[in-house]
Amino acid sequence: MAKALTIREVPCNGCTLCCQGDAIRLEEEDRALDYKTETHPYIPGALMIAHKPNGECFYLNEQGCSIHSWAPSLCRSADCRSLAIKLNYDAARSLHMMGRLDFRVWLQGRRLIEAMAAHGGKDNQ
Repeated sequence: MAKALTIREVPCNGCTLCCQGDAIRLEEEDRALDYKTETHPYIPGALMIAHKPNGECFYLNEQGCSIHSWAPSLCRSADCRSLAIKLNYDAARSLHMMGRLDFRVWLQGRRLIEAMAAHGGKDNQ
């Protein structure tokens, strides 16, 4: 049975940093045949969404995500703010140096949190 996802409105405002170089693993509820995939570099036997030669998600285009309405579960639940809450600066930099996190995504999460705090805890969309 597929697990329930917590879908949050993330005030991306056109930001696509999480679509650049991220290893979006396909979960059980994602049908791998529905996507162009490649093997996951850190999880043996797992598949992830394929990347273009420049490191962007295969499905990212000039307008943003071309599969937004049927994106994999990890994409639909992604929120850079959660990374900024879970990881401190040093941990984020360390993961970035290992090639496991784009530091810009963590930094964007921090910016969004700070903007929310400045607006009384509400997303600034």
